[in-house]
Amino acid sequence: MSHEERKFIHVDMDSFFVSVELLHAPWLRERPVAVGGSAAQRGVISTASYLARQFGVKSGMATATAQRLCPELVLLPVRFERYEDVTRQLECIFRRYTDKVEFLSLDEATLDVTGQLHCNGSATYMATQIRAAIADELQLTASAGVAPLRYLAKIASEVNKPNGQFVIAPEQVRAFLATLDIRKIPGVGPKTWGVLESLGCRLCGDVTHEKIPTLLRHLGVHGFYVWERCQGTEEHEEKTGELRSVGVEYTLPVDCYDLQSCTEQLELLMAELLTRLAALDEPPHIVRNQVKLKFGDFSIASTEAAASGLQPEVVHGLCRRLWESKRGGRAVRLVGVGVKIRRKDLDQLQLELPW
Repeated sequence: MSHEERKFIHVDMDSFFVSVELLHAPWLRERPVAVGGSAAQRGVISTASYLARQFGVKSGMATATAQRLCPELVLLPVRFERYEDVTRQLECIFRRYTDKVEFLSLDEATLDVTGQLHCNGSATYMATQIRAAIADELQLTASAGVAPLRYLAKIASEVNKPNGQFVIAPEQVRAFLATLDIRKIPGVGPKTWGVLESLGCRLCGDVTHEKIPTLLRHLGVHGFYVWERCQGTEEHEEKTGELRSVGVEYTLPVDCYDLQSCTEQLELLMAELLTRLAALDEPPHIVRNQVKLKFGDFSIASTEAAASGLQPEVVHGLCRRLWESKRGGRAVRLVGVGVKIRRKDLDQLQLELPW
């Protein structure tokens, strides 16, 4: 099937955790609000309202730092039961349009609506209807991107945030990419960006066919992956790069039987992990989040999920999954959190091109 025939909608909820909390506390709508762990427990911010973001508060930031930036910040605790309930309702709305729904986290998902007959096959109208249903049924706002490529739909969903929509029609792909900041391409982190900038590639339009040999010399096969995305194709899924885990764990002083204790410990561990990651020689390209629990009988359960950074909502969701599916009434004696990062050997040329 050609790319021109494919249709993707990426739906990204606006300031999700905070927005759900404000449904229960509407009097806080005009205040800078964030959801996260307390500074006293070395917690981190999970989500910040758009008003709080104006002060520089953002997800993954240490709560203590956020409160220094915004002394008037209203900090609310993480309540995953609320957010997961809303996510289930979101999924019901999405599945009215397609059964091909891929959640990247609790608050964003990509829908493959290729060949669907709703709205006379118009992905644009489907996205509009989905956002309207979210507003009407859940009293929340969402942003959406529509494109013939999965990664472009995600990029498009960020263009008119919050509560907006952006469409990239097949015939508009090349023009859109020509002026797009290359850092928007998935897989272009700080290290790759440094190499690309040194080669004069700041926009996707700068990555021409003639630059392929240079990209391969400096980035290996990852250079071809970047070139391909800049051309508006996603045929080649990058397989290279060694994955390794970086994590922290803590043995509880007393075995616990309540999920809240695990959740509180996760906040502390995420803050410690962020410090450890910041101490690496170069910013890591995080591709997965991991959680581990050790039970009173010393058995261990772990799980992981794709993520584009250390995402608190993903970590807490993984912990809840283990708690509900693996614990079986046992006490928890150790909690761990980690990330999988991709390491690329920039000196190793890999010339197996897929053509």
